[in-house]
Amino acid sequence: MQSLEIGAAPLSRDTFPVWAGATDRITFLLGYAVMAPSRHNSQPWIFEIEGEEVRLYADQARSLPVCDPDGRELVMGCGAALQNLRLAAAHFGYATSCEVVTRPRDDLLARLRLEERHAATPRIEELFAAIPHRRTSRLPFEARPPPPGLVAELCREAGAEGASLRPVEEPHRVAVAELIAEGDLLQWGSARFRAELAEWSRFNATRRSDGVPGYASGMSDAASLLHPLFLRLADAGPAEASRDRRRALGCPVLLVLSTPGDETRDWLAAGEALERILLDATANGLQASYFNQPIEAAGLRARLREVLGETGHPQVMFRLGYGPEIRPPPRRPVQAVLRAVAPEPAPPLPLATRRR
Repeated sequence: MQSLEIGAAPLSRDTFPVWAGATDRITFLLGYAVMAPSRHNSQPWIFEIEGEEVRLYADQARSLPVCDPDGRELVMGCGAALQNLRLAAAHFGYATSCEVVTRPRDDLLARLRLEERHAATPRIEELFAAIPHRRTSRLPFEARPPPPGLVAELCREAGAEGASLRPVEEPHRVAVAELIAEGDLLQWGSARFRAELAEWSRFNATRRSDGVPGYASGMSDAASLLHPLFLRLADAGPAEASRDRRRALGCPVLLVLSTPGDETRDWLAAGEALERILLDATANGLQASYFNQPIEAAGLRARLREVLGETGHPQVMFRLGYGPEIRPPPRRPVQAVLRAVAPEPAPPLPLATRRR
């Protein structure tokens, strides 16, 4: 397995601290959790470690009050991080148990514990290997379809995590594409939306460890430097709507992920399901690009459900396809997302060396 730098620590099988205490082992595994996707690459998660348990919290300081006023996508990002953590633990030989907090208090979402040693399955290995290679693409895709049977496989992955995934079939494509375009016009017409987007846009050579650099959209250094100012001053809604309508109509695969309910635990499950789907797609050489507009914009989400005949609650819509390789986005180091680490008790001294 290749070595990957996260913060100051290289991640690889060879550097996993298998003989260290639980705190060091979990801290190492969190290096994979923080590679999860999140809206605007806001990375809205906080972790606490106590013994063999790690607690996952929503970081409200990284909320997006304009495009995500209910914190739905924030929690989904945390769910994606939780999925990565589970896969990393399994890859390094640990079974895990996870308790989802059904009524979150203090923004606590879940508790995960390392359990007994357990060999990873080939499926786990495949998904784990895709974690450092998963990318969000904002560039055009090729016209060729994904491998046969992959979409059905992704639907099964979603079901295993308590969500449902459905492709947008051709009879619904035009109506869905129009909802996407309408969402673009609504969002880009809002100065508050554009200002929030500008806050998370980054210069290509940024030293910030979050946000979206211009290179993710194919921008030059000069364009990425001016992009935040452009966002604040210009309503690009018509151009965005035209482009997204065209991409939604022409992409090989357009998918909607839904959950039976629409509460915090459903959002967390949606995030876990989404990351598992994205990793499976990545393992098959595909990238994802999101159409969040009809789900984020007030009033359009219900219309999307009606167009699709969906009984559940749509949580995210995205296209899959083959595209150019993209540089990895910036990531906060694990130390920046650890709010507290409870000290581990010292092991008892051998009987022969105990003080009498």
